[in-house]
Amino acid sequence: MKIIDLLLKRPTLSFEIFPPKNHDGDISSIYHTIDELSKLNPDFISVTYGAGGSTTRNTVEIASKIKKDYHIEAVAHLSCIDATPEQLIQTIDSLKANNIENILALRGDYPKNYDPNTAPYYYKHASELNEFISKNYPDTFCLSGACYPEVHQDADSLESDLEALKKKVDAGAQYLITQIFFDNNYYYRLVREARARGINVPIIAGIMPATNSKSLLNIAKLSGCNIPYNLSAMIERFRNNPQAMKEVGLNYATYQIIDLITNGVDGIHLYTMNKPEIAKEILLRTNNIFAEFIND
Repeated sequence: MKIIDLLLKRPTLSFEIFPPKNHDGDISSIYHTIDELSKLNPDFISVTYGAGGSTTRNTVEIASKIKKDYHIEAVAHLSCIDATPEQLIQTIDSLKANNIENILALRGDYPKNYDPNTAPYYYKHASELNEFISKNYPDTFCLSGACYPEVHQDADSLESDLEALKKKVDAGAQYLITQIFFDNNYYYRLVREARARGINVPIIAGIMPATNSKSLLNIAKLSGCNIPYNLSAMIERFRNNPQAMKEVGLNYATYQIIDLITNGVDGIHLYTMNKPEIAKEILLRTNNIFAEFIND
């Protein structure tokens, strides 16, 4: 099933996982994660993408297993910044052969020492990847894109970021998933400004339950998202108590989700960091709320 067909009927609940990073290439540990997440009945699970080599193959393998063995729709991430057309075709052909119908098209992180003026890269924007897939695989995949409630770090302004987002949608993205945010007002601003510019596709909110103070601060720095004063005060108060900090993260994410559902969000996408117990805790706290949300 293409995810857009589901989104046009009702809101969705989904999870993100990533292929394990190890030296021997063994990815079997991810299957315990999928086992546990599958019990929570998500509408889809997205699998992140590592450029080149085995990590790319792992994305395809994991996405295929999610769909074939767990009967859950899989969304395969695909980045283009360091890919040739031939490499993209090889990966996309593999996804098609494994009956993966959904792709999250991304630019990807710049390689080290990247110089946009001299780099011999074929695709520098996710919109170009959308165009490539739409042209070479018409009506084959449901494409989605990333969006940034607090503006992409490479964008000059909110306006220029929204212009790039419009190009991404015009090039084929049928729905969007946000980068993490800890202040829901940024999500509401993004939706409001996107709609004003004719970006009318569903916008799923990406939520990361930050249960560790150090990782939360690192993630916020890397992603460029702000930490609201109330969350910052909680981190400062409980940062030396791991169990208390876990409760802070779970409860704060729960609050975000309840507020988003109350205000009509198109879907909730949990960045699980391969920790199914975190997703399970969130759903335990919101079981009745999600039941009403999904059945609205």
